[in-house]
Amino acid sequence: MAAVATPQQLADLVQQQQADEAAALEEQTAEEADGGAGGALAGLVAVALAAWVAAFGALAVIGGGLMLARLLAGLRADVDRAASGLGRRSRRVLEGALADAAGMGARHAVDFARRASGDDIGVPGVDVPEAALDAARGLTDVVTEQLRLAARLLAPRTISGSGWRGVVLALAAAKRAATLVRQTVAWAVHRAVNDGAAQVAQQLGARGLWVAEPDACVRCLAYAGHLTDRDGHFPGGLSMDPHSRSTLKAAIEGPPLHPACRCRLVPWMPDWGTGPGSLPELLRDQAWRSIAAGRGRPTESHAARRRAARALLARRGLSARVRRQATATAAGRS
Repeated sequence: MAAVATPQQLADLVQQQQADEAAALEEQTAEEADGGAGGALAGLVAVALAAWVAAFGALAVIGGGLMLARLLAGLRADVDRAASGLGRRSRRVLEGALADAAGMGARHAVDFARRASGDDIGVPGVDVPEAALDAARGLTDVVTEQLRLAARLLAPRTISGSGWRGVVLALAAAKRAATLVRQTVAWAVHRAVNDGAAQVAQQLGARGLWVAEPDACVRCLAYAGHLTDRDGHFPGGLSMDPHSRSTLKAAIEGPPLHPACRCRLVPWMPDWGTGPGSLPELLRDQAWRSIAAGRGRPTESHAARRRAARALLARRGLSARVRRQATATAAGRS
Protein backbone atom coordinates (compact mmCIF):
# COMPACT_ATOMS: atom_id res chain seq x y z
CA MET A 1 0.00 0.00 0.00
CA ALA A 2 1.48 3.33 -1.07
CA ALA A 3 1.69 6.38 1.18
CA VAL A 4 -1.48 8.47 1.30
CA ALA A 5 -1.16 12.04 0.04
CA THR A 6 -2.08 14.99 2.21
CA PRO A 7 -5.15 17.13 1.36
CA GLN A 8 -2.87 19.93 0.11
CA GLN A 9 -0.95 17.50 -2.11
CA LEU A 10 -4.23 16.23 -3.54
CA ALA A 11 -5.42 19.78 -4.20
CA ASP A 12 -2.13 20.63 -5.92
CA LEU A 13 -2.39 17.49 -8.05
CA VAL A 14 -5.83 18.40 -9.37
CA GLN A 15 -5.53 22.18 -9.55
CA GLN A 16 -2.03 22.30 -11.01
CA GLN A 17 -0.64 19.19 -12.70
CA GLN A 18 -3.90 17.67 -13.92
CA ALA A 19 -5.46 21.04 -14.71
CA ASP A 20 -2.43 21.95 -16.82
CA GLU A 21 -2.71 18.68 -18.76
CA ALA A 22 -6.39 19.26 -19.46
CA ALA A 23 -5.69 22.86 -20.49
CA ALA A 24 -2.97 21.69 -22.88
CA LEU A 25 -5.39 19.24 -24.53
CA GLU A 26 -7.99 21.99 -24.83
CA GLU A 27 -5.51 24.41 -26.41
CA GLN A 28 -4.17 21.82 -28.85
CA THR A 29 -7.69 20.85 -29.90
CA ALA A 30 -8.77 24.48 -30.25
CA GLU A 31 -5.75 25.35 -32.40
CA GLU A 32 -6.37 22.40 -34.72
CA ALA A 33 -10.09 23.12 -34.91
CA ASP A 34 -9.51 26.79 -35.66
CA GLY A 35 -6.83 26.10 -38.25
CA GLY A 36 -5.86 29.77 -38.41
CA ALA A 37 -9.37 30.96 -39.24
CA GLY A 38 -9.65 33.16 -36.15
CA GLY A 39 -6.53 35.11 -36.97
CA ALA A 40 -7.46 35.41 -40.64
CA LEU A 41 -10.94 36.70 -39.81
CA ALA A 42 -9.56 39.17 -37.26
CA GLY A 43 -7.13 40.48 -39.88
CA LEU A 44 -9.96 41.41 -42.24
CA VAL A 45 -10.68 44.60 -40.29
CA ALA A 46 -7.38 46.08 -41.49
CA VAL A 47 -8.09 44.90 -45.03
CA ALA A 48 -11.55 46.45 -44.96
CA LEU A 49 -10.27 49.71 -43.49
CA ALA A 50 -7.70 50.14 -46.24
CA ALA A 51 -10.30 49.33 -48.89
CA TRP A 52 -12.85 51.75 -47.42
CA VAL A 53 -10.41 54.66 -47.23
CA ALA A 54 -9.17 53.95 -50.76
CA ALA A 55 -12.73 53.90 -52.07
CA PHE A 56 -14.30 56.77 -50.15
CA GLY A 57 -11.42 58.84 -48.77
CA ALA A 58 -12.34 58.67 -45.06
CA LEU A 59 -14.09 56.39 -42.58
CA ALA A 60 -16.68 59.06 -41.82
CA VAL A 61 -17.92 58.97 -45.42
CA ILE A 62 -20.92 56.67 -45.93
CA GLY A 63 -20.28 55.03 -49.26
CA GLY A 64 -22.83 53.90 -51.76
CA GLY A 65 -23.48 52.85 -55.31
CA LEU A 66 -21.48 50.42 -57.39
CA MET A 67 -18.24 51.13 -55.54
CA LEU A 68 -19.79 50.07 -52.23
CA ALA A 69 -21.32 46.96 -53.79
CA ARG A 70 -17.93 45.89 -55.17
CA LEU A 71 -16.16 46.57 -51.90
CA LEU A 72 -18.66 44.50 -49.93
CA ALA A 73 -18.60 41.67 -52.46
CA GLY A 74 -14.84 41.53 -52.03
CA LEU A 75 -15.16 41.45 -48.25
CA ARG A 76 -17.72 38.64 -48.38
CA ALA A 77 -15.30 36.66 -50.52
CA ASP A 78 -12.50 37.41 -48.06
CA VAL A 79 -14.63 36.11 -45.19
CA ASP A 80 -15.41 32.93 -47.12
CA ARG A 81 -11.71 32.31 -47.78
CA ALA A 82 -10.66 33.05 -44.21
CA ALA A 83 -13.30 30.72 -42.75
CA SER A 84 -13.02 28.05 -45.42
CA GLY A 85 -13.64 24.60 -43.93
CA LEU A 86 -13.95 25.91 -40.36
CA GLY A 87 -17.25 24.20 -39.60
CA ARG A 88 -16.36 20.76 -40.96
CA ARG A 89 -12.81 20.87 -39.62
CA SER A 90 -13.79 21.93 -36.13
CA ARG A 91 -16.40 19.18 -35.89
CA ARG A 92 -13.95 16.52 -37.07
CA VAL A 93 -11.15 17.66 -34.77
CA LEU A 94 -13.33 17.97 -31.70
CA GLU A 95 -15.04 14.61 -32.24
CA GLY A 96 -11.60 13.03 -32.54
CA ALA A 97 -10.33 14.62 -29.34
CA LEU A 98 -13.21 13.67 -27.05
CA ALA A 99 -12.16 10.06 -26.54
CA ASP A 100 -8.71 11.28 -25.46
CA ALA A 101 -10.37 13.80 -23.13
CA ALA A 102 -12.58 11.18 -21.47
CA GLY A 103 -9.62 8.83 -21.16
CA MET A 104 -7.56 11.61 -19.61
CA GLY A 105 -10.32 12.21 -17.07
CA ALA A 106 -10.33 8.53 -16.16
CA ARG A 107 -6.54 8.43 -15.74
CA HIS A 108 -6.61 11.59 -13.64
CA ALA A 109 -9.36 10.20 -11.42
CA VAL A 110 -7.53 6.91 -10.90
CA ASP A 111 -4.26 8.69 -10.12
CA PHE A 112 -6.12 10.86 -7.63
CA ALA A 113 -7.83 7.86 -6.02
CA ARG A 114 -4.55 5.99 -5.72
CA ARG A 115 -2.95 8.92 -3.92
CA ALA A 116 -5.98 9.56 -1.74
CA SER A 117 -6.34 5.91 -0.66
CA GLY A 118 -2.92 4.37 -1.13
CA ASP A 119 -4.58 1.51 -3.02
CA ASP A 120 -3.54 0.15 -6.42
CA ILE A 121 -6.48 0.89 -8.71
CA GLY A 122 -6.68 0.04 -12.40
CA VAL A 123 -7.80 2.46 -15.09
CA PRO A 124 -11.19 1.38 -16.51
CA GLY A 125 -12.50 2.06 -19.98
CA VAL A 126 -14.89 4.99 -20.21
CA ASP A 127 -17.38 6.31 -22.74
CA VAL A 128 -17.50 9.73 -24.36
CA PRO A 129 -20.46 11.73 -23.00
CA GLU A 130 -23.25 12.32 -25.49
CA ALA A 131 -23.52 15.97 -24.48
CA ALA A 132 -19.94 16.61 -25.62
CA LEU A 133 -20.50 14.69 -28.85
CA ASP A 134 -23.67 16.68 -29.53
CA ALA A 135 -21.72 19.91 -29.08
CA ALA A 136 -19.14 18.74 -31.61
CA ARG A 137 -21.78 17.62 -34.10
CA GLY A 138 -23.46 21.01 -33.92
CA LEU A 139 -20.34 22.99 -34.79
CA THR A 140 -20.89 22.92 -38.54
CA ASP A 141 -24.32 24.48 -38.21
CA VAL A 142 -23.09 27.02 -35.63
CA VAL A 143 -20.33 28.23 -37.94
CA THR A 144 -22.57 28.25 -41.01
CA GLU A 145 -25.23 30.34 -39.29
CA GLN A 146 -22.70 32.85 -37.97
CA LEU A 147 -21.12 33.29 -41.40
CA ARG A 148 -24.54 33.71 -42.99
CA LEU A 149 -25.26 36.48 -40.50
CA ALA A 150 -22.02 38.21 -41.43
CA ALA A 151 -22.88 37.95 -45.13
CA ARG A 152 -26.32 39.48 -44.52
CA LEU A 153 -24.72 42.34 -42.59
CA LEU A 154 -22.24 42.93 -45.42
CA ALA A 155 -25.07 43.75 -47.84
CA PRO A 156 -25.18 47.19 -49.53
CA ARG A 157 -28.64 47.93 -48.13
CA THR A 158 -27.35 47.49 -44.58
CA ILE A 159 -24.01 49.24 -44.97
CA SER A 160 -25.40 52.20 -46.92
CA GLY A 161 -27.25 53.15 -43.75
CA SER A 162 -24.56 52.45 -41.16
CA GLY A 163 -21.32 53.08 -43.05
CA TRP A 164 -17.96 51.92 -41.70
CA ARG A 165 -19.45 51.03 -38.31
CA GLY A 166 -21.68 48.49 -40.04
CA VAL A 167 -18.66 46.88 -41.69
CA VAL A 168 -16.95 46.51 -38.33
CA LEU A 169 -20.06 44.90 -36.83
CA ALA A 170 -20.34 42.50 -39.77
CA LEU A 171 -16.72 41.42 -39.51
CA ALA A 172 -17.15 40.97 -35.76
CA ALA A 173 -20.03 38.60 -36.51
CA ALA A 174 -17.76 36.63 -38.84
CA LYS A 175 -14.98 36.53 -36.23
CA ARG A 176 -17.50 35.21 -33.71
CA ALA A 177 -17.71 32.00 -35.73
CA ALA A 178 -14.12 31.22 -34.69
CA THR A 179 -14.81 32.38 -31.13
CA LEU A 180 -17.77 30.02 -30.86
CA VAL A 181 -15.59 27.16 -32.09
CA ARG A 182 -13.07 27.80 -29.33
CA GLN A 183 -15.78 28.14 -26.70
CA THR A 184 -17.39 24.89 -27.81
CA VAL A 185 -14.05 23.09 -27.83
CA ALA A 186 -13.29 24.32 -24.31
CA TRP A 187 -16.65 23.26 -22.92
CA ALA A 188 -16.76 19.89 -24.67
CA VAL A 189 -13.19 18.89 -23.82
CA HIS A 190 -13.64 19.69 -20.13
CA ARG A 191 -17.07 18.07 -20.14
CA ALA A 192 -15.49 14.87 -21.45
CA VAL A 193 -12.60 15.04 -18.97
CA ASN A 194 -14.97 15.43 -16.03
CA ASP A 195 -17.36 12.81 -17.32
CA GLY A 196 -14.48 10.35 -17.56
CA ALA A 197 -13.69 11.08 -13.92
CA ALA A 198 -17.36 10.72 -12.97
CA GLN A 199 -17.50 7.28 -14.60
CA VAL A 200 -14.48 6.21 -12.54
CA ALA A 201 -16.16 7.50 -9.38
CA GLN A 202 -19.29 5.53 -10.20
CA GLN A 203 -17.31 2.33 -10.82
CA LEU A 204 -15.46 2.80 -7.52
CA GLY A 205 -18.72 3.39 -5.68
CA ALA A 206 -17.44 6.84 -4.75
CA ARG A 207 -19.10 10.23 -4.67
CA GLY A 208 -18.00 13.10 -6.85
CA LEU A 209 -16.09 15.98 -5.25
CA TRP A 210 -16.11 19.43 -6.89
CA VAL A 211 -12.64 20.99 -7.13
CA ALA A 212 -12.84 24.63 -8.18
CA GLU A 213 -9.95 26.71 -9.44
CA PRO A 214 -8.48 28.80 -6.61
CA ASP A 215 -9.48 32.00 -8.44
CA ALA A 216 -12.75 30.74 -9.88
CA CYS A 217 -15.90 32.83 -10.33
CA VAL A 218 -18.43 33.38 -7.53
CA ARG A 219 -20.65 30.63 -8.90
CA CYS A 220 -17.97 27.96 -9.16
CA LEU A 221 -16.48 28.84 -5.76
CA ALA A 222 -19.85 28.08 -4.19
CA TYR A 223 -19.44 24.46 -5.30
CA ALA A 224 -15.86 24.04 -4.03
CA GLY A 225 -15.71 21.07 -1.67
CA HIS A 226 -19.28 19.95 -2.39
CA LEU A 227 -20.01 16.24 -2.78
CA THR A 228 -22.61 14.71 -5.07
CA ASP A 229 -25.83 13.41 -3.62
CA ARG A 230 -26.96 9.78 -3.82
CA ASP A 231 -28.09 10.32 -7.40
CA GLY A 232 -24.69 11.67 -8.44
CA HIS A 233 -25.81 15.30 -8.74
CA PHE A 234 -24.90 18.67 -7.29
CA PRO A 235 -27.55 21.23 -6.35
CA GLY A 236 -28.32 23.77 -9.04
CA GLY A 237 -28.14 27.54 -8.74
CA LEU A 238 -25.40 27.94 -6.14
CA SER A 239 -23.35 31.13 -5.97
CA MET A 240 -21.32 33.03 -3.41
CA ASP A 241 -23.06 36.16 -4.73
CA PRO A 242 -26.67 36.21 -3.43
CA HIS A 243 -27.81 38.07 -6.55
CA SER A 244 -26.90 35.14 -8.81
CA ARG A 245 -28.32 32.35 -6.66
CA SER A 246 -31.42 30.44 -7.68
CA THR A 247 -33.46 27.82 -5.86
CA LEU A 248 -35.33 27.01 -9.06
CA LYS A 249 -32.47 25.61 -11.12
CA ALA A 250 -32.36 21.85 -11.58
CA ALA A 251 -29.58 19.72 -10.13
CA ILE A 252 -26.43 19.41 -12.25
CA GLU A 253 -24.10 16.50 -12.93
CA GLY A 254 -20.93 18.51 -12.36
CA PRO A 255 -18.47 20.83 -14.03
CA PRO A 256 -18.06 22.61 -16.36
CA LEU A 257 -20.64 25.01 -14.97
CA HIS A 258 -20.24 27.49 -17.85
CA PRO A 259 -18.18 27.73 -21.08
CA ALA A 260 -15.11 29.20 -19.35
CA CYS A 261 -15.29 26.84 -16.34
CA ARG A 262 -12.15 24.84 -15.56
CA CYS A 263 -13.40 23.18 -12.38
CA ARG A 264 -12.69 19.48 -11.91
CA LEU A 265 -14.53 16.49 -10.52
CA VAL A 266 -12.69 13.78 -8.58
CA PRO A 267 -13.88 10.62 -6.83
CA TRP A 268 -14.24 10.78 -3.05
CA MET A 269 -14.86 8.07 -0.47
CA PRO A 270 -16.15 8.72 3.07
CA ASP A 271 -13.16 7.03 4.71
CA TRP A 272 -10.79 9.49 3.00
CA GLY A 273 -12.08 12.14 5.41
CA THR A 274 -14.81 14.78 5.36
CA GLY A 275 -14.14 16.63 8.61
CA PRO A 276 -11.74 19.41 9.61
CA GLY A 277 -8.47 19.20 7.71
CA SER A 278 -9.91 17.03 4.94
CA LEU A 279 -9.74 17.93 1.25
CA PRO A 280 -13.42 18.99 1.03
CA GLU A 281 -12.84 21.35 3.96
CA LEU A 282 -9.59 22.65 2.45
CA LEU A 283 -11.39 23.42 -0.82
CA ARG A 284 -14.16 25.23 1.04
CA ASP A 285 -11.67 27.30 2.99
CA GLN A 286 -9.78 28.05 -0.21
CA ALA A 287 -12.98 29.37 -1.76
CA TRP A 288 -13.67 31.53 1.28
CA ARG A 289 -10.16 33.01 1.11
CA SER A 290 -10.64 33.79 -2.58
CA ILE A 291 -13.91 35.61 -1.93
CA ALA A 292 -12.44 37.47 1.03
CA ALA A 293 -9.46 38.62 -1.04
CA GLY A 294 -11.85 40.12 -3.61
CA ARG A 295 -9.86 39.07 -6.67
CA GLY A 296 -12.56 38.36 -9.23
CA ARG A 297 -12.41 37.15 -12.80
CA PRO A 298 -12.19 39.82 -15.55
CA THR A 299 -15.75 38.90 -16.54
CA GLU A 300 -17.04 39.57 -13.03
CA SER A 301 -18.07 42.91 -11.61
CA HIS A 302 -16.53 44.31 -8.46
CA ALA A 303 -20.07 44.56 -7.13
CA ALA A 304 -20.50 40.78 -7.37
CA ARG A 305 -17.37 40.20 -5.30
CA ARG A 306 -18.43 42.80 -2.73
CA ARG A 307 -21.84 41.15 -2.37
CA ALA A 308 -20.16 37.74 -2.04
CA ALA A 309 -17.85 39.09 0.65
CA ARG A 310 -20.78 40.54 2.59
CA ALA A 311 -22.56 37.17 2.38
CA LEU A 312 -19.38 35.41 3.50
CA LEU A 313 -19.23 37.53 6.63
CA ALA A 314 -22.52 35.98 7.76
CA ARG A 315 -20.91 32.52 7.90
CA ARG A 316 -19.49 30.93 10.99
CA GLY A 317 -16.01 29.47 11.16
CA LEU A 318 -14.11 32.26 9.40
CA SER A 319 -10.59 32.88 10.58
CA ALA A 320 -9.74 36.36 11.87
CA ARG A 321 -7.63 37.03 8.77
CA VAL A 322 -10.35 35.96 6.33
CA ARG A 323 -12.90 38.03 8.23
CA ARG A 324 -10.67 41.13 8.03
CA GLN A 325 -10.11 40.65 4.30
CA ALA A 326 -13.80 40.02 3.65
CA THR A 327 -14.71 43.14 5.61
CA ALA A 328 -12.35 45.23 3.50
CA THR A 329 -13.64 43.70 0.26
CA ALA A 330 -17.27 44.19 1.26
CA ALA A 331 -16.51 47.85 1.90
CA GLY A 332 -14.72 48.23 -1.44
CA ARG A 333 -11.28 48.72 0.11
CA SER A 334 -9.51 45.67 -1.34
